Amino acid sequence: MKRIAAWSVGLLSVPLLATAGAVYFYPFQTATAVRELRLRASGTRRARLAGGLEAWEKDSCRDGAPCRCLALVHGLGDSALTWDKVLEDPRAGAPGLRLVAVDMPGTEGSAPPPDAAGYAIPEQARALKGALAPLCRSWTVAGNSLGGWTALTLARDWPAGVRRLVLLDAAGVDDPTGTAERSARALEDPTVASLKDFDRRARWRVREIPARAWTAAVAAIRRRPTRATVLALRRADLLDRALPALSVPTTILWGEADGIIPLSAGEKMHRLIRGSVLKVLPRCGHLPQQECPRAVQDALFGAPEL
Repeated sequence: MKRIAAWSVGLLSVPLLATAGAVYFYPFQTATAVRELRLRASGTRRARLAGGLEAWEKDSCRDGAPCRCLALVHGLGDSALTWDKVLEDPRAGAPGLRLVAVDMPGTEGSAPPPDAAGYAIPEQARALKGALAPLCRSWTVAGNSLGGWTALTLARDWPAGVRRLVLLDAAGVDDPTGTAERSARALEDPTVASLKDFDRRARWRVREIPARAWTAAVAAIRRRPTRATVLALRRADLLDRALPALSVPTTILWGEADGIIPLSAGEKMHRLIRGSVLKVLPRCGHLPQQECPRAVQDALFGAPEL
């Protein structure tokens, strides 16, 4: 009996040791895998969209019934996994709601464009439209950082398809301080040191991250089309002149501690977009969907009933 117990303990210790080893040696990869498992457990699945784009999708729509559609667009060097806390919210599974968090061209499993020019913002918006249009006639589109610039461009170019915008610390207007451009350039050829500095400026609360995770995070950014996207950014694609003509209901969320794109850019966006609402989020940085997700969830799904 003692021998059986000993064998049982030994067998149980193998997966525990393997898990501990994975966490120690591969903290970034392990954290990513855990986040993906939690997404799947919440009923979210990977989906292949038109044009070869991949996405995390949660779909509670039924044939013949009304369907509200919500697209989530990540920023530069990021991926659709940045929206995991939004997708895990119980309200994301409400009947008649379709959520699609898109991996933009060349990111994770999404097909890259045919050439480098395809990473320009108007082309990214065109690819996003191609992926969304077959699913729903109109969308609420939420975009963070560079994803906000893409969402705004989509709303300009596809007014019939975008019924509402939720912008999180969005790029897309001229920033005279140069902070936004310097932030983008910092991701063009990242190192551990430059990424640590970027993360410090991006967040309200400094994170304790194992040294091994920084190396893996740099590698992940380099695998994505970050450099190609930075090189494709053009001042001619900024939307300062286009925004006054935008008639889409727009909510702008901005982390007060954002050191990547200054609040002055959000205030400018608010002035230019007629009828927009600007909410400054305390104790929050450049990634509200990660650092203060409740505010983002409430903006997308409505405040929960008390």
